[in-house]
Amino acid sequence: MTKSDPSRGLRNNNPGNLRRTDTQWQGLAETQTDTDFFVFKSPIYGIRALARTLITYQVSHNLRTIRQIIGRWAPSTENDTVAYIKAVSDDAGFAPDVELDMHKYEHLKAIVRAIIHHENGAQPFTDAQIDKALVLAGVEPPAKNLQQSRTVKGGQTATAATVGLGALEAVNQSLDPARDTLQTLVPYLDVAKWLLLVITLISVGVMIWARIDDYRKGLR
Repeated sequence: MTKSDPSRGLRNNNPGNLRRTDTQWQGLAETQTDTDFFVFKSPIYGIRALARTLITYQVSHNLRTIRQIIGRWAPSTENDTVAYIKAVSDDAGFAPDVELDMHKYEHLKAIVRAIIHHENGAQPFTDAQIDKALVLAGVEPPAKNLQQSRTVKGGQTATAATVGLGALEAVNQSLDPARDTLQTLVPYLDVAKWLLLVITLISVGVMIWARIDDYRKGLR
C-alpha cells in the first residue's frame, strides 16, 4: 500500500490505504468513488481489511517482523520504506527485526495502529473501534478481568463506604451509655459519617458514568 493524501484514507474509510484489487472485502461501499483505493462503508471495515492483510502476510508469506511486513506493505519502488519501518517500529514499540505473531491481539493491534498513524498522519480511532475491527478480522482482545472494571470498582467503593457508615452508626450507638464522658468524639464521628456518605454517592455516580461511557464507545 502506498502512502497517499493523509485525508484520503480517512475519507475513504480505508485508513490502511489498501489499493483497489479484485479482492471482495467485507464492508465495501456500493459505489467505489476512488479509482485507486478501496472505499469502505465504515472505518471498522477498513481497519478489518488492514488487519486481515497483515494476517495473510504471516500465513501465506511467513512475514513476521516489521521490516518484512513493511517491506511488502510499502515497497521501496513507491515509498521511503526505511523511514516507514522506523516510524512503525517506534510507534508500535517493537524493534524492526523482532518476530511478531499477527494472531496475537497485542502484536496485531500495535502494528495496525502504527500503520494507520503513518498512512494518515494521525490515528483518530478509539480502542473500541479498533477492537471491533480486530474481532471481525478474527483476533479477539484478552478477556477483561471483571475485578478491574470501572463499574465493579465503583461498586466496591460504594459498598465499602456503606459498610463504613454502618460501622460508624454502630460505634455511635455503643457510645450511648457513656455519651456524657465521650461527648468530644461525637463531632468527629458525624464528620466521618458525612464524608463516607459523599464517597458513596460519588462511587454510585462513577458506576453510572462508566456504564454510559462504555455504551457510547460500543462496549456492551
